[in-house]
Amino acid sequence: MDKVSQEQLGAPLTQAYPDKTKIILHTVCRTAIAIFLDFACPGGIQGIGRMFADIKGIVILLILWAISLAIGLFPLIHLKDSLVFYENGICYNGMNYLHSHLGSIRFRDFQSGFIIHNMMDTDLRTFDVTFIKRPKYYYNHAYLNQAAPQSSQTHF
Repeated sequence: MDKVSQEQLGAPLTQAYPDKTKIILHTVCRTAIAIFLDFACPGGIQGIGRMFADIKGIVILLILWAISLAIGLFPLIHLKDSLVFYENGICYNGMNYLHSHLGSIRFRDFQSGFIIHNMMDTDLRTFDVTFIKRPKYYYNHAYLNQAAPQSSQTHF
């Protein structure tokens, strides 16, 4: 696929920003679970105390905590996510795509464990828009000139 220039996309219509609340919530939950497992696996506080008895235990403990911290803080990489809708295409995380290459755009949600993933499917590829705030709303606002309902449930 050829590189698409900004001029080919046309004028920007609207932009969807990262969902900072969701990112922070995922980061806090993952970090808390990882830290809990760090304390529980070596035998609790007493087991960690025994690991501080020699240098090998300290190194193992520091490596374990560093890995847990990396796993816990991983969702923070999504703070740079962006989705901009243009007249003739979209820009997803700095990459430009024309509608003629993408084909039709569809949205789907699926659950994996406790996390609900939001995907934007096209004929070309699938975009993970889980950590972008209300991507379907902004898509509808840009191209259909209408807002998507907040929930599919009917309240009486």
